[in-house]
Amino acid sequence: MQTQTSRIQQDLETLATYTSTPGQGVTRSSYSKEDTMAKEYLIGEMEKLHLHIYQDSVGTIFGRREGTIPDAPVVMFGSHYDSVVHGGAFDGAAGTVAALEVMRVLTEEHFCNDYPLELILMNAEEGATFGPCTGVTNSRAMVGTLTMEELRTVKNRFGQTKLEAMKEYGLNPDLASCVRKPGSIKNFVELHVEQGPVLDQAQVDVGLIRYLAGIGRYTLRFHGQTADSTAPMSSRKDALVAAAAFIQAFDAQIKALGEDVTGMMGKLDITPNSNQFVPERVEGKIEIRTFSKAITETTDFKQLIQTILDEVSHKYGIACELEEIRRVGYSNPTGPSIMNGDNVEKLRSICDHLGYRYLEINNGTGHDSMIMTDFCDTNMIYVPSRNHGVSHCPEEFTDYESIKKGADVLLEFIKEISKA
Repeated sequence: MQTQTSRIQQDLETLATYTSTPGQGVTRSSYSKEDTMAKEYLIGEMEKLHLHIYQDSVGTIFGRREGTIPDAPVVMFGSHYDSVVHGGAFDGAAGTVAALEVMRVLTEEHFCNDYPLELILMNAEEGATFGPCTGVTNSRAMVGTLTMEELRTVKNRFGQTKLEAMKEYGLNPDLASCVRKPGSIKNFVELHVEQGPVLDQAQVDVGLIRYLAGIGRYTLRFHGQTADSTAPMSSRKDALVAAAAFIQAFDAQIKALGEDVTGMMGKLDITPNSNQFVPERVEGKIEIRTFSKAITETTDFKQLIQTILDEVSHKYGIACELEEIRRVGYSNPTGPSIMNGDNVEKLRSICDHLGYRYLEINNGTGHDSMIMTDFCDTNMIYVPSRNHGVSHCPEEFTDYESIKKGADVLLEFIKEISKA
């Protein structure tokens, strides 16, 4: 049994037409008209397979295929189909389509699964819709960490809260009803485009994931005093000089923690941004990534940042602010997500059997799988991203044959783990 490239291409090209920005990439925001159109198409394809189709109260679509073992935990596989504004046609959608194609082949070949199978299609993975740390909505609802506080407070670019957008979309969120019982999911499996250049540069077919990095984010503000470029150096309160001093000290502190953690202040907004005036205000954003649970458990990153800020504030005579950007109910940084190691070995064997070249890869991007790792055995399959690995833009591209190879690996893996 193998998947069909032509059907994968047809699905992806059809989904790409459901965009609010034709000719300017794919914009399919959660709870939008385009979301509805994509959902209707996907449900139509699922109906052809005679699956039991149902939707939870936050909009997650499931297509269930019963197994031979009554009341057994489910093998769940799929991804998301929403996109960022002016995004690409492959992020999320490739995994959604690959999972749909796997279910098609299993149905056509009358495969006998012991554990029930559930195709999962999620419509609110992208945090860009409602702001940082508001993504992976559907998976958080399943594991019980999505909150009504978030739904009532975060807003999209149109000024709607997530709750308002959900209700306009036709949902009435009952978060308690979405939560899966512990032990009810045997495995969660997601295929995704890499969103990086490693697999393409290595000329391999498949990436096998062992870890997804934990993520921490913070906003810093430095308040100085504007002055003309002729102002004496001794009298200045230069917010940018203070920010530069912070960056240097923060970089040294992160390096001192070792190779298991990275961090930077990679975005600066300067006011006034002019060579003629002393900067009076700088806002910067920090991002921390780590593959070490020990680091997140033993290091208070907020206090580390605050200590450096206090030193900078005292030295340069300016006010500094620290604001956490964090997901409600989660630590900042979050801990790294660890995939099931035994299943990684199974995936290696499958790749060898199929003759597909593979590479074990740890990646810093966030996916619904990172939410699921603490709830059930979870694994990810990556397929190469072309064009130097660019993503979240119209130039995002993965060739259809590459997705087919990833889907073949997914198919064989689902067959193996769904047997008693």
